Amino acid sequence: MAYAYSFESLSKQFIHKLLVSSKIREIIDEFGPEHTTEEMFSSIWSLDEAHSTLSPVLLPPSKSNEVSYQHSRKGDKAYVFHDLDEALKCYNLAVLSAPHPDIVAGNVQTNDKKVYKALAHAYGSRSLVLFNLKQYEKCLDDIERVLQLDSLQVSTQKFREMKVTCQKMILKDKDKKLDITAESNFKSSELSFAYTNPDPPKLKECNSTVPSLSSAVKLVYTDLQGRHLIADKDINPGEIVSVDDGYCTTVFTEMLKMYCTVCVKRCMAPLPCPTCNMVIFCSEECRTRGLSDVHFQECPIMPTLCALDMGRNPALAYRIMMKTTHAKLKEMIPLLQHDAKNQPPKNLGFNKNRIYDAADYTSVYHLKTNKEKRSSKDLLRRCIQAFIITKLLQLSGRYFISCDGEPFTPSLEDIILTGSTLIHHMMNLICNARAIGFLTVALNNSGQSHETMCGCGVYSASSLMNHSCNANCTAVFYGKTEVVRAIQFIPAGKPLTILYGESFAEEGTFFRRLTLKTQYHFTCTCEACENNWPTCMALSQLILLMCTTCNEAINSFTKICPKCQLKYDQREVPGRQSMTPYNYRLISRKIQRVQEDYLIAKYNIFVKGSNADKDIKVVRTLIKLFCKYVKQPCFLLIDAMHTLCFVFDKRGACVYVNAIEPPCSVS
Repeated sequence: MAYAYSFESLSKQFIHKLLVSSKIREIIDEFGPEHTTEEMFSSIWSLDEAHSTLSPVLLPPSKSNEVSYQHSRKGDKAYVFHDLDEALKCYNLAVLSAPHPDIVAGNVQTNDKKVYKALAHAYGSRSLVLFNLKQYEKCLDDIERVLQLDSLQVSTQKFREMKVTCQKMILKDKDKKLDITAESNFKSSELSFAYTNPDPPKLKECNSTVPSLSSAVKLVYTDLQGRHLIADKDINPGEIVSVDDGYCTTVFTEMLKMYCTVCVKRCMAPLPCPTCNMVIFCSEECRTRGLSDVHFQECPIMPTLCALDMGRNPALAYRIMMKTTHAKLKEMIPLLQHDAKNQPPKNLGFNKNRIYDAADYTSVYHLKTNKEKRSSKDLLRRCIQAFIITKLLQLSGRYFISCDGEPFTPSLEDIILTGSTLIHHMMNLICNARAIGFLTVALNNSGQSHETMCGCGVYSASSLMNHSCNANCTAVFYGKTEVVRAIQFIPAGKPLTILYGESFAEEGTFFRRLTLKTQYHFTCTCEACENNWPTCMALSQLILLMCTTCNEAINSFTKICPKCQLKYDQREVPGRQSMTPYNYRLISRKIQRVQEDYLIAKYNIFVKGSNADKDIKVVRTLIKLFCKYVKQPCFLLIDAMHTLCFVFDKRGACVYVNAIEPPCSVS
């Protein structure tokens, strides 16, 4: 049954009450950029209408033997017809729904074993599916759980025999691993484990003041662009410029049953929370971390938070508050507010050691909010969100905690501090929260792919990159870890940019600017917008060499720049310095050769599924050559950048499926 108290329904009731009581105009006047977040939250918290309409009804976390057996029976039917993927999904739900023993110090407590018969049954059924899917290590783990619960006395011998078989198969290295070059390993109905969760690469050399960034990147400030990143030296295509685990992450509601709530890695044989059926853990390590940290704090309100359907940022804001703790916020917020008023903008976000640490709340708090550009209506909505989350923090019983670890009743001062801080994050997350995605690829056609979002997080280091509709960097996710790479040649001194919205290759200037203005409150002035570059579909495939002095296209017949009058056909004379930056004919021949090599590399990547370094090197070579010598926009450069993004996406978290419609737009 649908939850009657969704965010939208609660908001409508609140606004209706204000209209009936003729307070709406008065309230709206109290919401605006000129008011502080404390003033706005105090205003709404003081209203009886707010407390009577915006107080959510807590849905308790639940487990049920009956529900678990229902999922198991559905799994049994799928198993009989050898639909192993469907059976696995059903048994996973059975595991999540079954009553679970307490977990103390990472160990499952099984004193009254009969109580957990449904859980043991679910694990036992799942182990059979895992055995059939040749996932012997995962099967072995489930068998150990069945034997630990020891409630299937009749079948105990069967599981012991299967355990021995699994151990033998593991020793023979028969455990089925994903091999994307051997698609026949996966039957069309058995793709549950056709995904990758690789470890992220590391930075070769970290920036001394912003550890999440490469030493090749520099944080600078200008009045026009604010804090932003530039290349401190030449950066080549494919080079890693940032590796960031983020301050805080959360999994989207619709993905909670497939992605670990701690590390945001895909998991199709998950471990459950012992209390709720809302989240999964990919390992005992993540479950131990989750139950002592992020999930323990949110578990009592998870069903309510999901049912409220408040959007993606409120859940992330809730985790930020829980991760930071009320005691720490009470200590830090006055200092952070003082810095925001008195420190130059270029100094904000640094800790007391003058380090911009993405794992430090200071860097998260000082991310841009655009409060001064927000309408009264927008600020009221953020305040309503903050009001409801504050109520949930109270209901959880795990946020307002004393130094002794005991819950306490918050004072009005505590409430205002909490609510006003939440408004602050409701604003800065809209501008700075990053969607965590993975690539979905067709096994039989690598050219078919699309990006799917599974969560979001706060990455305060990479958030310093400004937007461009012709971005020179892209982000790849390895679970919750964000790795940012250059996808163009970035000369020293040039800003590092990333997409906040659509690329110029996909959408026209008017739509892009409108979208950015609506969400981020700025008018884009990147080269693509200022010159109204055509989309990829309307772009000529002609390659024009450019003058490196003025960036204008060189006349292909005369080899002369029409603006600078520089002649690019001068032959090099030994012992004499050339008058032009490069020789037109020499570069033309290089471009012709690299085009031929690129077509082969692209075929290998998209048709043969290659992810080899030699093919990637060809793509990077073309991009660098075109960035330095070819007039933009250039169709082939866009195509090569798309190819480079694709190969690096495949090296991150990736999911393989039978087919995807429609195919990707550029290639």
